[in-house]
Amino acid sequence: MTSRVFYPLLAAVLAVASAAAGAALPPDVLAKNRWVQLTRADYDAALARIPEKMRFEFATSPKRVQDLLNTLLLTKTLAAQARAHGTRPQASFATGDSAAPDAERALADAELARVEADANKAFGAAKASYEARALELYNANPDDYRAPEEVRFSDIPVLIAGRGEEAARERAAEAHAKIAAGADFAAVAREYSDDPATRDKGGALAFTTAKRLAPEFASAVFALHVGEVSQPIKAPSSYHVVRLDERRPARLRPFEEVRDGIMATLRKRYVAGEREARVQSIFRDPETETNQAAIDALVNRVDAELLRPETGPSKSASPEK
Repeated sequence: MTSRVFYPLLAAVLAVASAAAGAALPPDVLAKNRWVQLTRADYDAALARIPEKMRFEFATSPKRVQDLLNTLLLTKTLAAQARAHGTRPQASFATGDSAAPDAERALADAELARVEADANKAFGAAKASYEARALELYNANPDDYRAPEEVRFSDIPVLIAGRGEEAARERAAEAHAKIAAGADFAAVAREYSDDPATRDKGGALAFTTAKRLAPEFASAVFALHVGEVSQPIKAPSSYHVVRLDERRPARLRPFEEVRDGIMATLRKRYVAGEREARVQSIFRDPETETNQAAIDALVNRVDAELLRPETGPSKSASPEK
């Protein structure tokens, strides 16, 4: 048989909980904190939600069992806290049984939503201090708030698919020749472009950065001077004739332009931190007691040799009758 593997429930708790405390729990109680008891019946009910043919294998992993128990204890504790705080879930349950698994999860989710709502209110109340922090971040990390160089150009793409590469290149060259001879770029675009989204606009595109274009195509476009029309440029699926219309140099965006984004990031971090603090307060509760013997008994012990895949012709023979 395999050697006994020790996977403690809530390892951070067991660092401060005494072994004697767990021994005092009733045999059917796996863990207990100031809010709830986690029982063998809770575990069996959760295991029953796993397809029957997968349950035995699931319980052969001490870590899977531990993770399930942790999730159950967290859910039950949050649900109990929701009841204590008068928190109501958004969903209603036809059974009216507030201890049903789905109802417990709904209460737990509602309690975390309440934590997040309170955190958002607290952040809003301290908005001035967080705006000061946002300015500090802006001044300390200016490179994070630089806008890269942008260009605006008009494009005549000629697809290779359906024509072949040589025919596409020749059609793009023909479009370029017309423009070089004095034809209006927009008129040529409406005649030659294979892009229905920009064809009727004379090929005009919005400002873009080099990162948003294919590398070789970007290099050719950004090398143009304003007003210059390119020779046919080979892209992965087409040839392009491009006119560079406008260029915006790289610049440091003013704080006013990026403040809202920085504030949104700070708010998100603060709210996530408050949520995580609530979760960790449950996992690190020094009053938690665990019944490790009962937890270990949940794991199905199997012989490791039986789990090894058989190899070689000598192990493939049919069993004797």
